[in-house]
Amino acid sequence: MIRIVCPGCGSKLDAKDELAGQTRKCPKCGQPIRIVADIQSDESSSSVVGPSSESQVHSAIEEHIIRPDLPKRLNRLSCYLICNRMRLVAMWENKGKGWLVKTDRGAVSAKKNPDQLPNEGDFQLIELKLNMTPDGKRLSGLWIFQLALRWALTVLEQDEDTIVEKITGLGSLKKDQKIVVRQAIREQFMPPVWENATDVLEYLANADYHSHGVGVK
Repeated sequence: MIRIVCPGCGSKLDAKDELAGQTRKCPKCGQPIRIVADIQSDESSSSVVGPSSESQVHSAIEEHIIRPDLPKRLNRLSCYLICNRMRLVAMWENKGKGWLVKTDRGAVSAKKNPDQLPNEGDFQLIELKLNMTPDGKRLSGLWIFQLALRWALTVLEQDEDTIVEKITGLGSLKKDQKIVVRQAIREQFMPPVWENATDVLEYLANADYHSHGVGVK
């Protein structure tokens, strides 16, 4: 068997050896996947049906999708964004400023401007996973969490970790939200931080609107 990893959404599946050299579409995000014969397969892993049909491939992918654990607090090395269906609403990075709310006059403190916090809405909490390397911080992954529809953002004026209590499950990003996140990354960080984060950049550019993110847990 040949192990395949989708370059778009990070999904994994096993392909039959006779499919080597062919291209199949990932049923999760539609990204073309070339089946390369020299990718080592894990013969000791549990058997996964090869991609002989769309439904079989989808089943294999579902078994191997990497899913992050729901956070119990904010990761101090990560940066967090909150967006609704169309725009960036708030952001947090471990710089001692707490949560910042995006307004017409720029980013302002959530603690000092609680009137700017909406009471309800469909919000996604996006964790930008950052690793510290000898050359500085580098973007290594992105995960999305769904927030409660009511009273979620009002806690941003409290302790900065309280927002994790409002997570209801794993989330996903639509096309417009991916554009917002991509723009926020470019505005928030210098190019060396994100320019080599291929998996993240491909995820934000593809048509996968169902996966919960990409990269390390």
